[in-house]
Amino acid sequence: MLVLARSALSQGQRGDSATAPRGDTTHLRADTGAAIPQAALQRDTSHHLSRADSILTSYHPDTTKVKAPITKAEDPLLMTVGPSYHWNRDQLFASGALTLADLLGRIPGFNAFRGGWMSAPMTGTYMGNSARIRIFYDGIEVDPLDPGMRWIHDLATVDLWTLDAVSVERGADELRVYIRTWSVDHTTPTTRADVLTGNQETNLYRAFFGKRFDGGAALQFAAQQFTNVVRFGGGGTGTSLFGRFGWARGPFSFDAVADRYRRGMDPLSRVNFDGTPFVDPGLPDLEKNWTNAYVRAGLGSPDHCAWLQVIASSESFRNSSPLAQAITVVTPTGTKTITSADSVNSESQYVAAAGFTRWGIRFSGTERFRVFAGHGTMSSPSARASWESGPLAIQGFAEENAPTAWPTLDSLNRRKSISSSTEEVTARLNPLPFVSFLGDAARTVYGNVAGAPPSSLSIRLEAGLRLGSLWFAGGVIRRDSALVQAPSIFDTTYVPAAVGPATGYYGSIRGTLWNLFAADIQGTDWGSAGPYRPKYESRSELSLSTEWLRKFPRHTFHILVAGIVDYTTSVPFPTMSGTTQYSTGGVVGSTLVELRILHATITWQFRNVNGYPYNLVPGYIMPRQTNLYGVRWDFWG
Repeated sequence: MLVLARSALSQGQRGDSATAPRGDTTHLRADTGAAIPQAALQRDTSHHLSRADSILTSYHPDTTKVKAPITKAEDPLLMTVGPSYHWNRDQLFASGALTLADLLGRIPGFNAFRGGWMSAPMTGTYMGNSARIRIFYDGIEVDPLDPGMRWIHDLATVDLWTLDAVSVERGADELRVYIRTWSVDHTTPTTRADVLTGNQETNLYRAFFGKRFDGGAALQFAAQQFTNVVRFGGGGTGTSLFGRFGWARGPFSFDAVADRYRRGMDPLSRVNFDGTPFVDPGLPDLEKNWTNAYVRAGLGSPDHCAWLQVIASSESFRNSSPLAQAITVVTPTGTKTITSADSVNSESQYVAAAGFTRWGIRFSGTERFRVFAGHGTMSSPSARASWESGPLAIQGFAEENAPTAWPTLDSLNRRKSISSSTEEVTARLNPLPFVSFLGDAARTVYGNVAGAPPSSLSIRLEAGLRLGSLWFAGGVIRRDSALVQAPSIFDTTYVPAAVGPATGYYGSIRGTLWNLFAADIQGTDWGSAGPYRPKYESRSELSLSTEWLRKFPRHTFHILVAGIVDYTTSVPFPTMSGTTQYSTGGVVGSTLVELRILHATITWQFRNVNGYPYNLVPGYIMPRQTNLYGVRWDFWG
C-alpha cells in the first residue's frame, strides 16, 4: 500500500511512535529540491512549534540521552521532480507495506508479480525487466542466490520491519533500492511488540529490543514469526531473526549484523477461475533459508563531511525442500540442469567505500569484490559525484563489472554477464519554486551474452508543476532493446524474451491535496503490452492524516484513513513452447486505517475490498477480501 505523500514530505507529521520520528531526515532536506514549503505542510501544528522541543523533552526525557550513531551506508542524491521516494522507519510501518513489492508499487514503471499471500514468492519488473532491480543492504549489494528464482530478486525476502530507511533511485536504465537497517542511539532500552491477525488464517508477531550503553556500545535484536493458510495453497510460515552488536564514539564506529529469514510454503496450486486445474500444476512445497551477515568499520558519516567504510559480508541461501525441482541454468558455455532440493549457494562480498559530502557537493568511490563459493570472483568498482546549488543539481554515476572467473550464474541477468559497464548522468533544473525539469540518460555496454544487445541507451525526461502543496509531474522514458528476464519461479517454461525499444509515458500527482488530505497517484502507459510488461498500470491513494495537535500538543494522538486503488492490464508471459499465457490484471480497492494513542498504534488494512477475482501471474488466483489488523506497541524503560 502507498504511504502518504504528505508524510514523505514532512517528517514528524505521522508515525507510530509517540514522539516525532527519529529517522534520517537529512536526506529529505537535501533531496527534495523544489519541495513544498514547511509552512504549508504544518498547517495544523504551526501554532505549537515554539513549544515543541520543551514539550517533547518533558514527555519523553530520553530524547536528551543520545550516543554517537552507528555509521550508515551512503544514500545518493535522489534526483526527482517534487518529493523523493524515501521513507524513514516510522513511515515504513505506517505505510501498510508488508513486503518490498508492496512498497515499490508506488514507483512509476514498477510492476509486481505474486502468486498468493505472505508466504508466496514475489518478483517485480522495472520497465518490464526483472534484472533492472538492484538492492543495496547497508552498502552491500544483495545478489539473488536462489536458483529457483533464476537469480532475480524474491522481493518477499526483504524484511522491511528490520529497516530504518528505504530510498529508491529511479534511473533511466534500472531501479536501485538503498536500505539502511534499524539502529538505536538512546541509552534507555527500546522495546516493542507487534501483534497482527486476520483472515487467510494469518497471524504475525514481532518483538524488538535495542539499547545503547554509556561506553558507546550498542545491542539490538528482533524477531518476527508469521503463519497463514490460503484457499488454493501457498500458505505456510516464516521466521526472521535480526541482531546487531556495535560500538560508536565520535566519528568512529564498528558493528556486526546478522539477519536470517526462513520461509516454508505449502504446495501452491494453479487453477482457472472456474476452479478447474491449470495446465501447469503450480509450485511444490518450499523450504528456504536466507542469511545475510557482515562486520563493518566506519569513520565519519556519508550524510556530511568526509567518510570511510570497510565491510566484510557473507550471504547464503539454502533450499531444503523435500521435493526436488529440476532447474535449467544458462551459462556462457551452454545449459546445465541442477536440482533445487538441498541446494546451497553462498557468496562473500568485500566492500571499501569513501567519499565527501558538504557545500552541496557529494562524491564517492566504492569497490565491491565478490567471491562466489567455488565459482569465481567479480570486481565491481563504481564512482558517483553530484552537485546541488540553488535551482540546479547534476549527478553522474559509473560502474564496471569485471568477473575474473565465471560464476555459475544465469548469463541472461545483466548483473552477472561476462562483463558490463554503465554510465549515467542526471540533471534537474528548478527555474522557479513551482516548476521543475529533469533529464536522465544511461548507457550500458554488455559482455558477450547470447541474445542480449551489445549496448543499450535509455533516456528519461520529466517535468513538474506545483500548485499549492500538490505536485503534478509527467514524463517519458525510452528503453533500448533488451533481453528481459522471466519470472520462472512461477513456471519453468517461462523464457527470457528479446524485445525491441519501448517508450512509456507516466504521470504522478503527489502532495497535500487540501488541508489534511493528501494524494499519491501514479500511472504508466507503454502504448502496448510486452513480455512481462502491462500496457497500463496505476496506483492511487487518497488519505487523511492528522495528529490533532490543538487537542493533543504532546504528539500523543494520530489518525490515518486511506483508500487505495491498484490497476493493471493483462500481461503476456511467453513460454518455451512458443505459446503465450496472459494474466488478467484488474482493479483492486483497499483501505488502511491507523489510530495511535500514546505509544500504541491500532492498525487495520483491508485488501481487495470488492472481492475482485484476478491474477497477476496466469493460474495463480489472488486472495479475495483480506483483512489484517492488530497493534504496534512501543515500550520505553
